Formats: sequence, C-alpha cells, structure tokens
Amino acid sequence: MGTFNITNFTPEQFGYKDRGIMKWQGMILADQTDALKRIESEITEIAGKEEMSEIEISQILHNAFVSESPLLIQANVIRNGSYYRDLECKVAGYSNGRIHLRLKDGRKTSCLLEEIRNVEYMEPLSWYDKKA
Repeated sequence: MGTFNITNFTPEQFGYKDRGIMKWQGMILADQTDALKRIESEITEIAGKEEMSEIEISQILHNAFVSESPLLIQANVIRNGSYYRDLECKVAGYSNGRIHLRLKDGRKTSCLLEEIRNVEYMEPLSWYDKKA
C-alpha cells in the first residue's frame, strides 16, 4: 500500500468569516425569548436595602407567619451588579432548615435564612390587588 498525505483545511482558510452568535439568533424560539425577557425584568437596578441580622429577619418572619401578613423579601444575591426585585410572599411554614414561602402568583418556593438580605412588611391591600 502506498502512503497518503492527509491535509486538513479549516473553513477560515477558504475565506469563511464566522458571524459568531448572530447565526444562532434565528433559532431561538419565542418561548425562550419570553423567558429571557422575564429574567431581565426580575433584576432591578436599585442598590441593595440595608442588610439585616438573622435575628431581625427571624423575628419578622415569625410574626408574619403568625399574623399571615404579606412580606417583601430581598434575596442576598447579586446578578449583573444589582439585586433581584423584592419577592412578594407569605410565610407558609418552616421545616428542615428551609423557610417555605407562598408567592403572590400562587407558586411555592423555599429558601434558607442566610439567603435573605432584607425583609419588610408589605401593604396588605397590594397583596390582594388583582391587577399586580
């Protein structure tokens, strides 16, 4: 058998200019675009509220649970240089070290005490406002 020389060529060697992410924009579905917009709207450009101690947060969470008062909770998470929008919720309970929350839109979630930066009471009428 004879020997063969194999030469590999890249598309760039033939003059192809890669457009990077631009070529993939047409493949994003409408649902994915809506999800990206929703994520961007959850991020606020405001500076973080005053960081509270775990004792202060615990007391407010306990009082809100007993009185079934709605709360605004700011997570201790920074994304793209700003904090997430405050979470409108009610405390549903506490188990296994996690605080269980019921969100205004009916969803349920949970978090750890260390993940909370600030807690404040929410205006009760805005909790029941159907337009928001």
